[in-house]
Amino acid sequence: MRPLSACLKATREAPHRRGVWRVARVLVTGASGLVGSRLVVRLRDRHEVHGTFHNHAPDFLEHPAERLHAVDIRDLAAFRRLLGKLQPEVVIHCAAMTNVDGCESAPEEARAANVAPVETLASWQKGTDARVVLMSTDYVFDGKSPPYEIDAKPNPLCVYSRTKAQAEEVVRRVPRSLIARSTVIYGADFGHLKRNFAVWLIGELQAGRRVRVVDDQWGTPTISENIAEFLDLAVERGTQGAIHTAVGECVSRFDFARRIARRFSLDVSLITPIKTGELHQPAKRPERPCLSVRKTEQILAVKSWTIDRSLDLLASQLAIPERAVLRPWW
Repeated sequence: MRPLSACLKATREAPHRRGVWRVARVLVTGASGLVGSRLVVRLRDRHEVHGTFHNHAPDFLEHPAERLHAVDIRDLAAFRRLLGKLQPEVVIHCAAMTNVDGCESAPEEARAANVAPVETLASWQKGTDARVVLMSTDYVFDGKSPPYEIDAKPNPLCVYSRTKAQAEEVVRRVPRSLIARSTVIYGADFGHLKRNFAVWLIGELQAGRRVRVVDDQWGTPTISENIAEFLDLAVERGTQGAIHTAVGECVSRFDFARRIARRFSLDVSLITPIKTGELHQPAKRPERPCLSVRKTEQILAVKSWTIDRSLDLLASQLAIPERAVLRPWW
């Protein structure tokens, strides 16, 4: 593989987009997840894309086997060895422990999954020209002063959000790095064993089961393909600092559920509104950590998707009878 300087020179001569440089080698951690899988598919026609996975091999990607690496990022020595072996120009770090209540009951495990690998990544980067992109969350905010701009100050309320805020602090000290926040990520289940909110809700309503959904938690629910588009542009343009990879609408979880039901012609009356306190969840959630995409749209010169557009894509993907392979969607 050529050094980065040679790749950049070649890209000046034949850019993918006018005025944009592309990179030679990208590592996506968490390639079997919702965001990681979409990134692998989106980026691989222009880059040498590698991905990591832990328990579940992402066969649904049909990606070259030598570019998929079975690594538990909590094994810091193994993670560092992989970084040293691949020497990626860009690392997009999507892997994380995202079970909010699970993090609350196991804070050391949460730190081992969400902070320690980022510290290892930052330490490795010191001797390189690599860029680091960290996927983060709206939960780093306390939800009291929405909407949150990209430069808003975090004030986490629970173990999960504290570990993500700590990871952000580590990445801020890394030159040319980028923090990308999102929230309520959903998408069609191509090979995913973990069911996201939208797919779970559709399944429950199709089975005629009643569901309870909180109406006092608000956010900017975002389909994974929209996040991949944002990150694609950010990588190509060398964006630094922070962006919000989110849909441009803030809604309650209850209203989002009703919009899903209507889009899929399901019985809205099966959805009952409840308050967060009725769930007795161990971890405290912010009520309105809505992310503003205004500055991100300006930085990347792109419009965020709407919820309607996102649900249209979800419907077209869920209509595929056998979702064994994730295909390009753009």
